[in-house]
Amino acid sequence: MELSSIIGPILGIIAVVGTAALKGLQVGMLWGGSAAMIVGVGAMAAVMTAYPMKDVIFSFKSLGLFLNGPKMDPEGAISTIERLAQLARKDGVLALEKEIDKLDDHLMKKGIEMVSMNTDAIVIENTLFSEIDMMYEEEEIAAKFWEDMGAFAPTIGILGAVLGLMVVMLNLDNPPEIGPGIKTAFIATLYGVALANLFALPAGKKIKRMCHHKKVFREMIAVGIVGIAQGTAPKVLVERLHGMTH
Repeated sequence: MELSSIIGPILGIIAVVGTAALKGLQVGMLWGGSAAMIVGVGAMAAVMTAYPMKDVIFSFKSLGLFLNGPKMDPEGAISTIERLAQLARKDGVLALEKEIDKLDDHLMKKGIEMVSMNTDAIVIENTLFSEIDMMYEEEEIAAKFWEDMGAFAPTIGILGAVLGLMVVMLNLDNPPEIGPGIKTAFIATLYGVALANLFALPAGKKIKRMCHHKKVFREMIAVGIVGIAQGTAPKVLVERLHGMTH
């Protein structure tokens, strides 16, 4: 689990609530149901309008990447590539065919299948790196989704503030109703800024970074597979791959 994904937002909330308490403000006054609804639902509605539903669903699934990090095992992948390189060097690339079903990684399985069919190394390289770029672009959509929510949220907060001030204007002759209207205006603005800067924008940036890590990992696998196709010595190939993990 990526503890920073949990600790960061919690620390941010503690900072806001703690500062309010130190200034003598009752913590309960920071809660506003109507403000939370306009900011939360409004920001979600805005960003959903900007994306196809399949991207919305994919972006919510990407929160697993935000919370748990990418599932990668560079050392395990390098060991597998080294074993396959030794097998190809000893028994020829046709011997790799029986290893394909034992592989879990989609990219590695596809690449080794191409190697076992004696596909030209340049064709393998172009195919794998094109697929890597395509996967990266698809996964980066999730990062952009959350960054866009962070861009929309403060504006939706201002919309909530305007609604709160409208309540004030409608109740100028009813002083008891003025206070709640002003509170909604300020709380909605606070929620919009907080949603953007304590969650949405940081989540988008972290997901983008995780996608980059996954891309580098996949590129390492692709380089290893191309090395096998080119007949690179296993030890040389392993050294090259280790250089990509730092």
